[in-house]
Amino acid sequence: MKRDDKAGEHRTIGRLFAVLDALAKAAATGLRLTDVVQATGLGKTTAFRILGGLVSQGLAEQDGETGRYFIGVKMLSWANAARERFSLVRLVEPTLARIARQTQDTVYLVVRAGDEIVCLACREGSFPIRVLTLNAGDRRPLGIGAGSLSILAALSDDEIDRIFVANAEAMSAYPFDEVRLREMIAATRQNGYAYNNIHVLPGLENVTEMAGIGVPIRKADGAPVAALHLTGITSRLDPPRRDNLVATLRQEARQIEAQLEPLLEIAASDRQLARPVVSY
Repeated sequence: MKRDDKAGEHRTIGRLFAVLDALAKAAATGLRLTDVVQATGLGKTTAFRILGGLVSQGLAEQDGETGRYFIGVKMLSWANAARERFSLVRLVEPTLARIARQTQDTVYLVVRAGDEIVCLACREGSFPIRVLTLNAGDRRPLGIGAGSLSILAALSDDEIDRIFVANAEAMSAYPFDEVRLREMIAATRQNGYAYNNIHVLPGLENVTEMAGIGVPIRKADGAPVAALHLTGITSRLDPPRRDNLVATLRQEARQIEAQLEPLLEIAASDRQLARPVVSY
């Protein structure tokens, strides 16, 4: 193909996406032809021809009464396909596998959902004695469990106060009172990671052979969105090994933040990008 032909194709594609972008930005109200011309800088004839082509392919729709153009329903199917491909869980799963392989302990990905956390995925370690405290899809109040605690401790004091009030009834089902949780929040902030050796399930608080550590995963503005949560028998999480585990979790969390920053922004408000998957 001649260079001029390629340049023409690139120019056509650029115009096409300029129109789609303009329609997407006005998804609620739609655009008149003159609005598209103004938004894209295209000539009226060119804009009309592109809109006609988009409508014929289902990528745009024209309201029969107002004549306004809207983004087409086919874009929804494309968006859903992109959600599946770029699911937060699927993209983080190799990280969980790597942590489990290196540490031989069980690791979870948990994400904040309002005043709760949801366990999205679990990767079991190979150590003969395994500690399984969460399943994919489990929900708990913020602060219950090491990963959940790491998220809560990363919030502002005012937000923490609000969450304690909102979660008062839900928290009563767990062996943690507010005084104890606030002590754990202070320790988490001081240490830079969360540590919990109290069994979170009611009636099992005297079971002392298991523990967990957690580090938050943050958006670009520093707000915690999710956490990596590792569990094991207590003796395996004692120092100095704990320091190495925390360093591993921190490194992996920073890589997730750097590589998946756009998804973390969306996952903070869009749970469809953060659907649980079955445990391994």
